[in-house]
Amino acid sequence: MGSLQAQSIYSRHQLLDRTLSSAADIGDDVILKRTLYGTLRPDEISIEQADEMVAASQRRFDRIKDLVEQVKPLIEQGVYARNELTPILEELDFRRRTLTLAESRARFLRELAEMAKVEAAMELSHEEDMGSKPLQERYDGNGLFTPSLMRDVVLSYEKQFAKPLPISANGETAVHKAMGYDHRGRIDVGLSPDTPEGVWLRQYLESKKIPYYAFRTAIPGRATAAHIHIGPPSNRLRAAD
Repeated sequence: MGSLQAQSIYSRHQLLDRTLSSAADIGDDVILKRTLYGTLRPDEISIEQADEMVAASQRRFDRIKDLVEQVKPLIEQGVYARNELTPILEELDFRRRTLTLAESRARFLRELAEMAKVEAAMELSHEEDMGSKPLQERYDGNGLFTPSLMRDVVLSYEKQFAKPLPISANGETAVHKAMGYDHRGRIDVGLSPDTPEGVWLRQYLESKKIPYYAFRTAIPGRATAAHIHIGPPSNRLRAAD
């Protein structure tokens, strides 16, 4: 019996269910529930886990795409009505959107990793000039950034601009830990320092003597975007004795 003839003994529900209940598909679903949908916050996911997340999403999408290609000839042969393909196409569309979300999340994590790298490099390098302004600036203030100050920053920004403060990393993240840096008690904000929002934020921080770093542009090999790091420098973690 040929492969298409063998498949024709299954209803399209059975064909879809076989894919959904396969060990490989269930295993990939477990990966996504842990990384993309569930137990880990975005800033707790490592770059390796992000790559695994995208790979799992791609495999799940490809399985249903292959199933669509298997069913189409059976529809042309009259084995299935054309509307029999609808639930499979709906599943394919869902998995396409899941893959797009996973790829977007992975890009965000890579940008976060680059931000962490440039913060670390800033501790080891002198300021670089970009015309009349440095690529990066440091304000030490009084060296303190407490939870109550963080709340004040968030609420003051929301009151000023009627929108949430765009925090890209809050406290300890998998990226910072992997690099050996303690990011607890610090936040990264996805604002360019010279936008109206960025200028206001830096002035507010200075008025409260809150320390920050300001990065004005992407730096090839070091940072993918401008941002503001609020809090003292991210110190290196000590190895356990």
